[in-house]
Amino acid sequence: MPETASRQRDFAWIVVAYVAAAAVAIATVLTMASMGYNSLLWQAVMADITATLCIYAFSVGFRNSSFYDAYWSVIPPVLLAFWIWGYDAWNAVTFGVWLITLLWAVRLTWNWARGWQGLHHVDWRYVDLRANTGVFFPVVDLFGIHLLPTGWVFLGCLPVWYLVQSPQVALSAVDLIWVVIGLGSVYLEFRADNVLRAFRLDQSNAGQVLQVDVWQYCRHPNYLGELGFWLALAIAGYLHSGDPMAWLGFASIVILFVFISIPMIDKRQLASKPGYAAYRERVPSLIPRPPRAK
Repeated sequence: MPETASRQRDFAWIVVAYVAAAAVAIATVLTMASMGYNSLLWQAVMADITATLCIYAFSVGFRNSSFYDAYWSVIPPVLLAFWIWGYDAWNAVTFGVWLITLLWAVRLTWNWARGWQGLHHVDWRYVDLRANTGVFFPVVDLFGIHLLPTGWVFLGCLPVWYLVQSPQVALSAVDLIWVVIGLGSVYLEFRADNVLRAFRLDQSNAGQVLQVDVWQYCRHPNYLGELGFWLALAIAGYLHSGDPMAWLGFASIVILFVFISIPMIDKRQLASKPGYAAYRERVPSLIPRPPRAK
């Protein structure tokens, strides 16, 4: 029971941090509006930055950068609602985009919360960064762990800003493309994370490689689902705005996963699991295909 009480106390600090970040964001928007800066795009930019800085302050105070982990999933539905509400652009298309985003956010936040161990635990990537950067870690922490991901998420949401600018937004058959991709991607992430969680909870799997269910078709099905979600937003934004800039966010997130996140995980898995090299040889990284024979 002491561990449960400690985890609940630590989770309360997470809630305090995010309530404080929300208050800072609201104050930023109100201050900008009172000064005559009425662009909803720039209000969102500055509110996002100041909220991130608030979370960073908690990360520094508790010496735990994992305070930021939930920010990735919490912000998008709020950001989208701010734009849709601000431009009075609620319609079938924007509601569908927002609803898929909310489902994605709830699933991702729940998956983080149920696996979160408390403030005594720090994500292994942050531990490695602290060890490798030494005295420069506070700078890396601010820009690399907090502000840079905030920028990536903001760019990923940007297609919806282009969407709400469109003078006429009517739902059509072609919208099934992003609806199917969005819902399918959220389900893929849900399934991949549940299979992974069950695998990790079974202590007999220690040191083994997960290669069943969706994990037998590609090595990172959870990331494939994540990319699919951002692709759905990009498609929706481009279809209704026609602006090629709607693809910028998706492209940046592809770069994040393909060139940073996946190589880091593959390197760690190769070092800790003897069977991972053979698994990597047989199973593709992201694009699914039937597994080769062992």
